Amino acid sequence: MAEWLQRWLDNHQGAPSTVTGYADHMRRYLTPLPGHLLLAEVSVAHVEEMFAVIAREHQEAGRRLSAATLDRIRATLRAALNAALRAGLVEENPASLVALPPTRRPRAVVWTAARVQHWRKTGERPAVAVWTVALTAQFPDAIAAHRL
Repeated sequence: MAEWLQRWLDNHQGAPSTVTGYADHMRRYLTPLPGHLLLAEVSVAHVEEMFAVIAREHQEAGRRLSAATLDRIRATLRAALNAALRAGLVEENPASLVALPPTRRPRAVVWTAARVQHWRKTGERPAVAVWTVALTAQFPDAIAAHRL
């Protein structure tokens, strides 16, 4: 599988940023985890195990792993295996059959005076916050002296 992934990447005609992302996914996840398998042996179970290992390693290291990152890793593998499918090297694409955990988007909260005070005291802030009309109106005055 690692050989196929490298050959696929070397011949991939895409935007440089896409190819860079694919190469990163291959280096960090796809080559070390299922890369040792024969291409035709890769199954849904192998792909599911790969995602379980990725999640476990991030959790053990105390790093956040977003659902979007998992989706992008799966998209890389799915694209490579779709190319193998078109080339007749595999009979199905197991990456297309894997269901990732559903994502929960953070709920936006209003940036109230109490939340501002908490942020100033602790540095902690909500993942998504919206300003009130009053705070929005204060913003231009607050940055008037800023060079930008």
